[in-house]
Order: sequence, then C-alpha cells, then structure tokens
Amino acid sequence: MRLAWVRVRLRSARGAALATFALVLATAFLAAALPRAVDRYEDRALRQTVLAGQFPDRGVALTEDYDARQGLGGTSPLDPSGIGSVQTAVRSLLAGAAPLAPGAAVYGARTAKESGVPDQGLPLTSSHLPTADLVAQADVGAHARLLSGRLPHAPRSSAQDASAPVVEAAVTERTAQVLHLKVGRTLHPQGLSPTPLTVRITGIVAPRDPAAAYWNEDGDMLGPVVNEQPAGVGEAPHTYWHFTLLTDPAAAVLLPRLGAGVTLYWYEPMAVGRLTAHGVPALRGTLDSLSGGPLAARLQDTVGAPVDIGDGLATVLGEFVRERDATAPLVLVAAVGVGTTALAVLLMAGGLAEERRRAEIVLLRARGGSLRAVTGRLAAETAAAAVPGGVVGALLAVVLLPTGRWLLPVLLAALATAVVVVALPVRAGFAVRRPRPGGREDVATARPSRRRLVVELTVVVLTVGAVAALRQRGGGSGTDPFLAAAPVLVAIAAALVLLRLYPVPLRLLARPAARLSGAVTHLGLARAGRSSTGGQLPLLAVLVALTVTSFGGSVLAGISQGRDRAAAATVGADARLDAATSTLSPRLPGAVRKVPGVGLTTTARVEQNSADATFSESYAVVLVDPASYDKLTRAVGLPSFRSGALSGHRGTGADEVLPAVLSPGLAEQVGQGTVSLSTGLGSTDIRAAGVLPTTPAAPGGEFVLVSAASVAALHPVAGADTLEEPTTLLAMAAPGRHIDAAALRKVAAMDTSSVSVLLRSQERAALADTPLQRGARNLYLAAVAAGAGYSALALLLSLLQAAPGRATVVARLRTMGMTRRQARRLVLLETLPQVLLAAVGGVLVGLAAVPLLGPGIDLRALTFGTGPRDFTPVDFGLGLRANPWALALPSAGLLILACAVLLAQTWLSGRRRESTELRAGDRV
Repeated sequence: MRLAWVRVRLRSARGAALATFALVLATAFLAAALPRAVDRYEDRALRQTVLAGQFPDRGVALTEDYDARQGLGGTSPLDPSGIGSVQTAVRSLLAGAAPLAPGAAVYGARTAKESGVPDQGLPLTSSHLPTADLVAQADVGAHARLLSGRLPHAPRSSAQDASAPVVEAAVTERTAQVLHLKVGRTLHPQGLSPTPLTVRITGIVAPRDPAAAYWNEDGDMLGPVVNEQPAGVGEAPHTYWHFTLLTDPAAAVLLPRLGAGVTLYWYEPMAVGRLTAHGVPALRGTLDSLSGGPLAARLQDTVGAPVDIGDGLATVLGEFVRERDATAPLVLVAAVGVGTTALAVLLMAGGLAEERRRAEIVLLRARGGSLRAVTGRLAAETAAAAVPGGVVGALLAVVLLPTGRWLLPVLLAALATAVVVVALPVRAGFAVRRPRPGGREDVATARPSRRRLVVELTVVVLTVGAVAALRQRGGGSGTDPFLAAAPVLVAIAAALVLLRLYPVPLRLLARPAARLSGAVTHLGLARAGRSSTGGQLPLLAVLVALTVTSFGGSVLAGISQGRDRAAAATVGADARLDAATSTLSPRLPGAVRKVPGVGLTTTARVEQNSADATFSESYAVVLVDPASYDKLTRAVGLPSFRSGALSGHRGTGADEVLPAVLSPGLAEQVGQGTVSLSTGLGSTDIRAAGVLPTTPAAPGGEFVLVSAASVAALHPVAGADTLEEPTTLLAMAAPGRHIDAAALRKVAAMDTSSVSVLLRSQERAALADTPLQRGARNLYLAAVAAGAGYSALALLLSLLQAAPGRATVVARLRTMGMTRRQARRLVLLETLPQVLLAAVGGVLVGLAAVPLLGPGIDLRALTFGTGPRDFTPVDFGLGLRANPWALALPSAGLLILACAVLLAQTWLSGRRRESTELRAGDRV
C-alpha cells in the first residue's frame, strides 16, 4: 500500500521530487567533499613541505659510529651481510607506518673524517690539500653505468694482512673530469694511522638516475665539492676540493686502517607521493619510538649497539603539524558555519513542504489515518527522492576528489540525507498530532512560549560560554568544535535577539503610517507584522552565513595587515638603500628622487656601536633630519616621535644636552638623567625625549635617534661634513604610484659607492601563504561561497513559501483598483523588513564579532607561519580587522536578490488573470 502511495505521489508531484533530489544531491556532495578536500590540500601541502627540505630530510636516516660498538660472535660489524641485515630490520620496523620508496634504500660505511690526498697532479684551489672520503655503499652496480674500466672488486684476503693494502675504487664522471683522474691512477689518502691505504681507480661511472636517493644521501656523491677550512682571525679562508671514492662493500673492513673512524649509515627515503596528512601521527610516533622507545630497543637488540636516528624528517613533520594546527580552526569555523546554514535550509525545505501539504495531511488524519501511518508514508515518499540524491552526491565526491579515506565523507552525506528524509514527517507529525483550531501566528502579536524562552536562554548561555572560552583559551591551537562554533553561536544568539526585537519597530511604524492618506504603506507594514512566526530559519541561515563570511574577511584582513606592517617595519619605507661600505655618495639622493614613482625621501646616518660604558648592549646611533624623517615615519605607518621632540636643547656650549628618542631597552637605562653618547663627530650628552618600539632607519635592534644638525653644531671640526654623510636612504612612493624597482636598482648599481637595495614589496612577497595556508584559505572561501548560496536559497524558499498568499492578496487588491506600481510597492513593504533585518543584522553581528572574538584569535601562525623568522620587534597589530567588503557585499547582494525576486513575482502575477490567482487556493 505504501509503495503504491509513493508511486502515485512521485507521478503527481514530479517537480517537488526533482527539487528534493537536487537539494539532497548538492548537500550530500558538499558534506562528503569537505573532509576529502581537506585531506587533499593537506596531503599536497605535506608533500610540498617534505620536497622543499634537504634531501636527507625526506627519509629516515640512521647512523652508528663503528668505534663505539663491539662485534657479535666474531663477525665484523663492517661485513656487508651485517650492514644489510640492519637495513632489513630497519625497513621492517618502518613498514607499518612509513610509506617507504621501494628499492631505494641506501646503506653502507664511510670514513668518519675526510682524509688528505697529497698525490701530485690533483688541482688545488688554495694551499690546502684535496680531501677524500672512502665510501663502501651497497649496489653501486645497480645505480651506475660503467663508462670506462671496471667496477671495484672486493679485496683479497691476503691484502687485508698486508702492511699497505690496496683498495679498488670507482669515481663518478664529474669527479674524474674536475680532478683529472683516470683508470689505473693510484691515490694515497692520509689518515691518523701511520700506515696509509693505497686506492687504485679501476673505473669511471655515471649515475643512472642523478636524482635518486643513492646519489643524494650525501652531498659529495655526485661529484667533488669545494669545502672551506675555518680561518683564524684576520686570515683568509682556505678552500679545497673534496671528493668521494666508491669502493666495494666488502672493502669496508679496511676503512678503519686510516685511523679516522668509520660511520655506518642506513637511509630509507619516503615515497613522498604516498605521504598522507592523516598518517603523520603514526609516522611521528614511529620516529619517536626509533629515537628512544620500544623500536629503538628492538633495533639495538638486532644491531648489538645503539643507533642514532636523524631528526630531519621529524622536524619537517613537526613544522607541518604545527602549521596545520594553526590553520585547522579557520577551516573548522567554515565547516560549522556552512553546516549550520545547510541544516537550516534543509529544515526549511521540510517546513515548506509541510505548509504546502498541510490541508492534505489534516484530511488524512480526519479520515482515520494514524500518526504513524501518515508520517511513514511521508518519510517513504521523501526517501524515494532524497536517498538517490544522497547516493549520487556521495559518489560524485568520492570520484571527483580521490583520497584514501571515505568513512567520514559517507557518514556526513548520509546525515544530510537523513535530515531531509525526517524533516517533513517530523514537522507534519507535530503539526497534526492533535486536533487544534486554526489561528494566526503573526510575528507582531504572537506570545513566545516558555519552552521557546528556555531554548533561547540555553543558546545565550552556550554563546557566552563559547566566547569566554575562546577569549581565555584562544582558538589558535587544536580543533575544539565548541570554540570553532563561537561565531555561529553568536549569529544564532543575534538571530534570536533580532526576532524578539523585530515586532517593536513594526508597531512603532504602523501607527504613523495609519494616518497617511494612502493605504499602501499602512497595509504593507501591517502585512509585514502578520507574517508567520515560522520565519526564524531563513533569518538564522542568513545571519550564520553573513557572520561566517565577515569572520573570514576579518581574519584575512588581519593577516594582510600584519604582513604589511611586518614588511614596513623590516624595510622602514617603500624602498631602502644602504651603503655596504663607508657612506652614500652625495649625488645618490638626487638621482633616487628622479626615479619614476619616488615621492618622499629622507637620509640617515646609522652608526653601529657595541656595548660600552653607557649602554650594556649593542645599539645604533641614528643621525637624522627630524622634519623629513618624521614625515616618512608617519607615511610608512610606523610609530613616530612627537613633533619637536628632537629640537629642544639644554645648557650652553660644550655642556649642551641634546634630546634623543630611544628604543625601550635603552630608555630604561637612561631614565630621567643624562648620558654621554659616542658618535662619529665626538661625545655628546643626551637625555630621553621619547621612546619608540622601532624606527625605519634601524629596524630590529636598539637605537638612539638624534638630530644630525644639532650634533654637527656641537662639533664644528674639520671633516665634519664627511662624517655627516648618510649611510641609509629611505624612499616612499608618490601617492597613487609605485616605485620603478628596475630603475631604482639601476641607479644604485651605477653609483660610485656599493649600495644594497631592499623593497617593501619584495619583503611583502616573501610573506606569501604557505601551501597549507593557501589550501586552508581556498577551502574557507569555497565554504563561504557555499554558505552564501545556501543563505540565498533560504531567502528564496521563504519568498516562495509566501508567494501564493501574496499573489492572491495582490489580485484581490487589483480588482479594487490598485495599480501595478502600488502592487510592487506593497510587495516590497511587506517582505523587505525581514530581509533588511537579516542584512543589517549580519553587518552588526560581523562588526560585533571583531571585539568579541578578536582577543581569542591568534593570527601569528597564520600570518607568518610556524617556522623561525627574524622580524623587527614591533606590534604588528595582529588581530581581527573588520573588512568592509566582506560586511557590505553579501548583505547588499541579499537585498538586491530579494528585490529582484519580488519584482519578478509581481510581474508574473500581473501577466496572469486575477481570476486565476483568486482560485489558486481552491486546488489541493
């Protein structure tokens, strides 16, 4: 019977079934796509992060010092089989948690210290001898092509007992070319042992794959490198060639004869393309266990001695996890916001269907249908359209966004489908569970029940708790859903407050409108007050979407401003020119002013002083022209000293005390007294006239700002003009223009002095988003777009729900003589108050979210990343910043959309005959 009912309903209401199918398909797709999109961009960011590091940091590196271990059962630990067994053990321990690259393991033994090679004919870069490492690395034949000669053989047993054994070795083509080595050449590396080794070159090889781990585990495998010997004070460094001699693995037993020690090593490179973000915790746990846990104990039992594990990969993974933890709250806020908006729209769709079919449902109950039977039939009818949509949406997400995990996406898609399936039956069941007389539910006259009051108070308490917890604990670490829901809870609480306040302005406007000569305004406001109280869901969906959008805009605006201020504090202006030696030439400032785009400029003389009797730390003395320097400081947006701070003098002649602006650390040491300052012109007494956290000419350190003219006037000595010459030039772009970087660099290159150029745009570009930040930002914007789409859909559904009644009223009034213009005005006055309430409420909530949530949002990791950065110690103003575009555009878009829909509905109604509209309610 139920199946027949479903078949009949689907045939008679194809449009409603298709709409339900499309809505569930889109929602299920988004629900399933969100976690898969997160996995995809996190996986991509992880792989890019690993590939950006040094090659040894892309795998697990283990080493052991041969001098620190003992042999097992008389077997030499340098035996190739022993080294290979350790590699097998390491790989088995890592196989469960680490995606290892197949057949790419690198293991062997090499001399622990480089050995000098005194043989004649080797090229020199200085008086220092070339050096070499002997490397007994496994499988050289599988990774190299033989160009000439043959591969080295294992040493004969008799050679091991000889007083001067001979070791065969091969060199790479690049090494042979640079060091002029040929097959048959013998070398004699010098070690700490009095008995040297003789190395005979038997072959020249070329890598089969120069990018393979085999040739990149150490930097000297592919070819010789230039090393530098540490030099003493005042000495020039000595450079020298360093190269590798590849021996047979069996020759490792001879390496200790050099007396330089032997290092055993095992390197297991990761299959970077198979690394996944959700697998990072297990991989980090395995690395920690290998470093000092159960796996380390098992490996020590296998090897017979402790093995050191490199921390390169663990460091890279740790940085990735810290940055992911910093970006995760932003993504979670977007997910909670779009999920709440989608839930409201799904419930609205169920409510719209229930309102449209209420008469039918009441009739079924009146004819003896049980509540269970009626709701069961409605659930079966809805499931027939919703379940296929949910299945198709989930399959699309799985196919279009391939990742390794599928359980959570499928569960979220199933949840979205279940909401649609139960929304209509539950709503209809509550509506007809007991007979009740029909009555109006005007928003302006309805009295909220005690149950609603309890729900509203509960939401307010949860909102206050979430905001307080976010401000106290901060949302920059972890993924606490309660904290991530704070913006959504603020929007929900604001919606409840606005719905409570909404009737008040309607009542206040209705009274003066009743005295107007025309009836349209009074009628429109009256009908706005008679709208159903069931309009909470559209307002809730719109406010949540607008709040999430404005919150994201505030976060992005705060990040952008923080990076701008960091770049400004680091450079000090739009462009900075520093003299590498001595001072800037006198003609350079004039030449810079002629560069296209250059506006305000100023010069400064910066003298770096070490700690002395005056100050206990190094500092910079900055001699400036106070007027132009103050203008530039204000133009760049950095803290500036008060006007005239550097112009006051005390005393006369040599006893005159000059005012100075100091950094906080130096100002604390000066206090209220005077100190003697050493400058290039002589000693000068200064007093603190102001304190600044940073200054453009000397960013990132302690400084003393004094007037150059005042210092020169106190020391009128010969050569003072030369000592006053500036060392730094700061330039700002002219209003509305950009400095021509190429022209500026050309001017600096043509100058007689050696000048370095640094641009603020260059420093700002270096603060671009990392791959993880870029992925989180793109996902957030996509979620905001989806939320905006759902809010627009909520608005359309609310307008669609009231459309039949609105069309009937307009048709009746048209029969009484109302013009089309008056009809359009009536429709707008009736509907726009709620839309305007949502738009204005969204702007207000977005503005309120900045001071409410701002103290709990730490944007430092999102702005600068988690890696170490050397920034000028200045308050970058990090925090949420209201973004006018993110506040105004969505709200204005909703208003425009509502007006367009209402006018379109009025136009369509005007084209139909009034008799048709008046009979619209006769059809069930």
